[in-house]
Amino acid sequence: MTREVIVVPPELSLQSAWRVMTRERIRHLPVVRAGALIGMLSDRDVLARGTIGKDGVLHVPASIVVGEAMMPAPLVTCDESTDVSDLVRTMTERKIDAVPVVRGLRLVGLVTSTDLLLLLVDRDEARPLPFEFHIVDEPHVDA
Repeated sequence: MTREVIVVPPELSLQSAWRVMTRERIRHLPVVRAGALIGMLSDRDVLARGTIGKDGVLHVPASIVVGEAMMPAPLVTCDESTDVSDLVRTMTERKIDAVPVVRGLRLVGLVTSTDLLLLLVDRDEARPLPFEFHIVDEPHVDA
């Protein structure tokens, strides 16, 4: 879990939020008002509203603010006592890459899919995949 979470207010321009995301190399920004979590902005939300130029700059109308593009509450959240395997199951089933960790309405952290992958590596549980697979765009030949 990341405890030092970068957050943005809903009134911030989408352009400014994108600059924060690219500068900090993050894909999710919790949106807070008066310390309470009110939404989540992902890179997908931003890209749905604009396009990235060859220069890496987001091209989006200046009038669009975070509050218009974010996923509003209620969000999938967890608390500090949530079991990691339950969290992984929820994230996988819901196809989400970030879950805010809350205490009441207050944001206390953020768990991302990257955090979970790092946890796996840190625990030295990274092993070869337990199954065989093939690349779908290559012809599969049965022997």
